[in-house]
Amino acid sequence: MKKIIFFLLFIIVMIFSLQAQKVSNYTCKLDNGIVIKTEHCWNHVWVGQSFDALKSSDQAPLVLNMRTLGNLISGSSFKLFSSGKEVRVQSATPGTYTMKLTFKLSGKPGTLSFDINDIVIKPQSKTTVSVTLYDYQISITEKSSSQKGLSDYSSKVYVYNGYEDTDPSCGKATFYLKGAHEKAITSNASKDEKDGKIKPGTYDILITFGSAGRQQKVWLENFVMKPDVSYSISTNLNAGVITYAGTNKDVKALHLYPAGTANRQQGAPAPDKNLEIMKCEEQNMTSPCPPGSYDILLNYNNGASYQWRKGIAVTTGARVSVK
Repeated sequence: MKKIIFFLLFIIVMIFSLQAQKVSNYTCKLDNGIVIKTEHCWNHVWVGQSFDALKSSDQAPLVLNMRTLGNLISGSSFKLFSSGKEVRVQSATPGTYTMKLTFKLSGKPGTLSFDINDIVIKPQSKTTVSVTLYDYQISITEKSSSQKGLSDYSSKVYVYNGYEDTDPSCGKATFYLKGAHEKAITSNASKDEKDGKIKPGTYDILITFGSAGRQQKVWLENFVMKPDVSYSISTNLNAGVITYAGTNKDVKALHLYPAGTANRQQGAPAPDKNLEIMKCEEQNMTSPCPPGSYDILLNYNNGASYQWRKGIAVTTGARVSVK
């Protein structure tokens, strides 16, 4: 994967949205028993709630406005709970609740679920809960083939659907015995870091990508590998691509900040490591990027001067040019 440098603020902000509502119990599990866990990744849940006067035509005092970025789910549902007991949404009374959301995965049959705490219903008001979900799509295909009793595997990472990251180290697959992450297992016949063969068994597989300084990790735990079966593992980041398309060869890096940073900064444009989300400094100035809205600081001649580009929107499955 192209070189990206992440800083602490990004990790704090991008794991889960932290407004008045707290997201908890985030779980992703495939129907075949594989549990998906991530570390230092871009996955993100944005949550907000708003209130309007309750109308006679409203069927319930609460509604969910759900949005998903990229290819991830094929269906969703939610339930409302108070003190651990389910409450019918239509008959919910004023109070504070927990909303439990469940999604059907589209990449491989399975479910993704999480809870949103501190959902408030006010007297004579309708609560609208707005949720935007962003996560990676995991697809696993199995095919019977003669492997001399071994299991065959391959791993690929896609920036978005149809755009594979071909960096040899992007999507590296490392095997561990189930529940034992202290020591990796050597494959029996590795072609490279992403393809090979291994003895049948139950493993926790670690898929890695990103820069050495901020490596992203996707764990596929409880992965049962059968003899004479080939497994193709695809990780779709559901990301976008940002690239410098200007003609000034003195631009050496792009620094990404939350939208609005440029207007709040005092004095001449300059980097702020406390606010910086990521930095792109590849030779061709192109990098995968999580969806979002950014202010981008152009770095001329490795810090000689800087210029802002404000309000750059990055969307899943698209390439955004900065000039």
